[in-house]
Amino acid sequence: VSLWKVPVSYVHTIKATMPLFTVILSRIIMREKQTCKVYFSLIPIIAGVGIATITEISFDIIGLISALASTMGFSLQNIYSKKVLHDTGIHHLRLLHIMGRLALFMFLPIWVFADFVDLKDNLNVNFGNYRVTLLLFADGILNWLQNIVAFSVLSLVTPLTYAVANTSKRIFVIAISLFILGNPVSGLNICGMLLAV
Repeated sequence: VSLWKVPVSYVHTIKATMPLFTVILSRIIMREKQTCKVYFSLIPIIAGVGIATITEISFDIIGLISALASTMGFSLQNIYSKKVLHDTGIHHLRLLHIMGRLALFMFLPIWVFADFVDLKDNLNVNFGNYRVTLLLFADGILNWLQNIVAFSVLSLVTPLTYAVANTSKRIFVIAISLFILGNPVSGLNICGMLLAV
């Protein structure tokens, strides 16, 4: 809930820390060592996120913790997905299919309890207006396509390389959110975002 209070640009700035989480978690879980250059390259990410966090106009600690936890979760998913792809030889789209089914079974009861009633009420109020349904459908299709691309890329590269590539998309998301949503930002906040990315 608190994540909605935080601007999209700020959330994606925090998500730019994915390479940092990937390096740390790969070291802990997979015992992978990186070069000194890789460790030093993480300094601008940490500094940029720190500057963006300190200068964020609508800072919210729960939003920050939520975004960091989400980023760590995605890093863990990438590391373990790559391990499964490597150890089993399963096709990456088959793995995505299996994970999608598991996610459906795990979260469908939560979705029905938490969101279905609101969605049903919204559709009843706006009878004949299918805007919400179309937006949900478009969001689902785009998320599905993004996952196909993500798993295809992950099958070809290391989790760290994927995390760095994933960070590059943050530039576009941050820029678009600033222009379309008109989030208020300061010059120092923009500098922190750019440094992190």
